[in-house]
Parts: sequence; structure tokens; C-alpha cells
Amino acid sequence: MLFVSYNIQFGCGRDRRIDLDRIARTIKDADAVALQEVERDWRPDQPHPDQAARLAALMPYHHWVHGASTDLDGSRVGPDGKVDNRRRRFGNMILSRWPIASTRIVPLPTLPVSGEINDQSSLLEAVIDIGERSFRLYNVHLNHVSGRQRLMQLGVAMPFIQESSRRGGMITAPNFKGELPVGDWLVLPHGRLPVMPAPVIFAGDFNSRPDSPEYDLLTGPRDPVYGRVTEADRFADALTLSGLTEGEGVTFPASGGKPATRIDHCFVSMDLIPRVRRAWIDDDADGSDHQPVWMEIDL
Repeated sequence: MLFVSYNIQFGCGRDRRIDLDRIARTIKDADAVALQEVERDWRPDQPHPDQAARLAALMPYHHWVHGASTDLDGSRVGPDGKVDNRRRRFGNMILSRWPIASTRIVPLPTLPVSGEINDQSSLLEAVIDIGERSFRLYNVHLNHVSGRQRLMQLGVAMPFIQESSRRGGMITAPNFKGELPVGDWLVLPHGRLPVMPAPVIFAGDFNSRPDSPEYDLLTGPRDPVYGRVTEADRFADALTLSGLTEGEGVTFPASGGKPATRIDHCFVSMDLIPRVRRAWIDDDADGSDHQPVWMEIDL
């Protein structure tokens, strides 16, 4: 399976041109995709203001979900007083060649910061249903201003991810006697309940370098003898599993006075570590101010 995570900056490339077709060409070969900074009617004057719908149209063989981190009023009232209800939304999107059995949005703690514009963060969960090879995909965009807030956000996101498998799917029936009643309103038409598998891919724009406390929280701190020790409640970085040292690689090129750095990551749960074939940063993509992170994994 080919997976890619990409902060598309609403499709605005380094040439300052918004081009969603360019984004679609970059990610078209991926089987599963995690996108950050996808707008829905945030800029009504654009040719394709619903970017999620446009990207879905450009990727017609993928299922998709969009999770709005920010959802504001964009409605208009006509001369007759009738409301044209519209929402201005901004957040994360997941696309998959396989069905997305269920999805949830988890708001992450965000605080106002003096003198800075700060926006709401969220975690988007998608259960990718491939039968016995099903997995959970989590797409996140952590706070861009404050490392303290990023740690607070991971303090909510990581327990949610770790406990989801134990909590089960959105509809559960443990020890149910007999076959599931297909006619029951809670049971899906094919007589199955939504799954909640154990394997996890956790990806996105973490706004956190590999030498940060946030990265330590995700992967476990570096031991002076054993290095990074991936314990059952932590994740492994697919790029480092593929041979890239933690000091190598740029996913956010130098821009606006900010230094070049590696802040976009693809993490896998411990059970998926042996399945990672390779991972890399696409240095040639020019559709955003970030670079995509790719992973090939046996699923």
C-alpha cells in the first residue's frame, strides 16, 4: 500500500497560485491519503471553494471524509429574509481506495495566544476497511504557535488512539447470541458491525521537529544505550525506519523567515513496524509550502 501525508496549504503553491489539480497529480498514486489545511467554502470567491469536493472529484476512485477543525458561519440572508445557510470550514481530509467504515473528529485543546492568530486543532479518525487487513488512520494538524499546546493536544490524541481499539467500533455487540438481525436499525445492511482494528497509522503536520519534546512523547525518549525504544503505547517514525536520520530531511522548506525543518511525519504502531518497506519525502512537489511524506507498507 502507498500512503501519503500532505499539508496542502489550501492548494497554494510556492508560486502563490491555488491549484488543486496540481495537488491531485501529486497524490494520485496513493492508496490512502491524509491531507491537512483543506477548505470548504472558506474562500467563496475561488473557482472551487469546496476544496474537499473538488479533490474528491479529481480522485474518483477514492472514498473520502473531511473533518472540520474550524466551522464558522458563512450564511447569507436574501432581500426576502430567507437564509442561504453556508458554513466556512477548514480542516483535515482522508481519502482511501477502500471503504472508510467509520470516522470521528476529536477537538484538541487550543488556547488563545497573545499577539498571535491561533486556530482550533483536531484529530480525524478513519477506519479503513480492508477485511482482515483493516487499520485505523489518524490525521492531525497540531498547533503551529505553541509547543506547550502541542503537548496538551497530544495528551488528548494519544490516549484516544490507544483506547479506541479497546472501546470498539461505533456500534458494538460483544457476545451477541445468534446472527445479527439485519433488519435492526443499528446493524448495517450487510449484517456487519463497524470494525475498530488495532493497527494504526498516525500522520500529519505535527509542527514538531525530531528533537522536540512532542516527538519524544510520540516515539519515546532517546535512551543513551538503546536509542529510541518503541514501546507498545508509542509509535515509530516511518522515515527513520527507512534509514533517514532524525537530523535529515525537510518537509517545510525555509519560508517567511522560518528555517527549513522536518515537522510532517508518518508514524506507525508497533505491530506495523515490520511491514514498512520504505518511506521518503517528496522534494519535488511544489503545490504547497510543505512537502509530502510517503510510505510504502505491506497491508
